[in-house]
Amino acid sequence: MTTAALGAVTASLLFAGTGPAEAATASGQISVKQYVALGDSYAAGTGLSPQTDAECKRSSGSYPSWIAQTYKPAVFKDVTCSGATTRSLWNKQGSSAPQVNALTKDTDLVTVTLGGNDLGFSDVLTTCVLAGLTTREGTPCRDELLRGGKNLDADFAKLSTRVPDMLTDIKQRSPKARVVVVGYPNLFPADGSTCGSSVPLAKGDVTWLNQTTNRLNLLLETAAHLKQVDFVGTSSVFQGKDMCRSSSEQWINPLLPQTPGSAHPNAVGHLMIALEVYGRLGK
Repeated sequence: MTTAALGAVTASLLFAGTGPAEAATASGQISVKQYVALGDSYAAGTGLSPQTDAECKRSSGSYPSWIAQTYKPAVFKDVTCSGATTRSLWNKQGSSAPQVNALTKDTDLVTVTLGGNDLGFSDVLTTCVLAGLTTREGTPCRDELLRGGKNLDADFAKLSTRVPDMLTDIKQRSPKARVVVVGYPNLFPADGSTCGSSVPLAKGDVTWLNQTTNRLNLLLETAAHLKQVDFVGTSSVFQGKDMCRSSSEQWINPLLPQTPGSAHPNAVGHLMIALEVYGRLGK
């Protein structure tokens, strides 16, 4: 079965109420009344149609929207926004209010995907593409970032305190909520040798970027365990579905041609993330 066919079948099952979401609901007696989705472009569904918020590049095809469509909460607040960092929880982002403003004492489900922009991942990818256009050998991107003063270790150190603070605040504002931290999918394979012209990165940089994503997910998972909230990893389900695969097998959009959804999950990718969340909620 092709990826497109798999997505269509799964979607039809979910909307018919006979798919994995219903099974999770039945086994775990899940009832969601007030759901708040927090996060960045990986939660907002950036690049998908139709858009529901042009400024935040938010789409109704995102994994939070799948969750809301399935559990049908009386209140659904999606405040995810492209470019959001952990600081966007407490500060305005453009015309958007701080994301924590959506939380109330009656919120009973919160999903959150944040952290990538704290590491400047978008700028890192831009640097890596430019470096990869000159050579596909070694780690020219990582080397260029180091020469330019980029200190990922320091960025990770800051994030390791911000994420627990973020989860503490969410729990204080919504003490009855089940909080689910959703990790980032791996955009690249561990071995970059299979990447073509749509992913113009040096082999060593592909491996390094993959390792950096794993490091970020480990940080998020560790913080989730520390604060006794749920963590949903997406690395295993996306294995073999990265942007370096053939177009029929990709769940991640490639870097080129450049679009708003480049390096982000496609429609099937968001559906599969939602399924992983359903599975966790059913436990």
